Amino acid sequence: MKLEMIDKEAFAGDYESVVLEQWKTCITEANGISEKRNNANNIFITLNTALFAVITFSLDYKSILLSVIGIVICILWVYTINSYRKLNSVKYEIINEMELKLPLAPFTSEWDRLNNKYEYIRLTKIEKFIPWMFIVLYSISILYPVIKGLLMCICSCMGG
Repeated sequence: MKLEMIDKEAFAGDYESVVLEQWKTCITEANGISEKRNNANNIFITLNTALFAVITFSLDYKSILLSVIGIVICILWVYTINSYRKLNSVKYEIINEMELKLPLAPFTSEWDRLNNKYEYIRLTKIEKFIPWMFIVLYSISILYPVIKGLLMCICSCMGG
């Protein structure tokens, strides 16, 4: 889809000023999405920390159900991260396209430098590490009571 809906020559006003104001609006919206993303991450971290704390008190068969719930929450968390990443990626594509109409292109320049001069690890990869670590912990919480129960069963069968 074409970003420019009205040609500069057909616009009946100060085209550059309007583009600049729209660019500022897009930057504000992108920052708002990033803030919502951080808030969502904080909610997921708090929820998982509390749930895992409850699980570690028992580590029995009841903890298996809670661990499965925790894994589902983490999968939803990863989907949420991906959704926010896609939303912001599109916003920044539009911002970069708008910068073609401005005298300077700070965001385009920033990404060019990050991608060409530095070994930049995207924050999404770092963000996704946390839910995956919780998934590993929940998986251990599932396996522990199962293995413990099997060992007790084996020991009781061998003893009697």
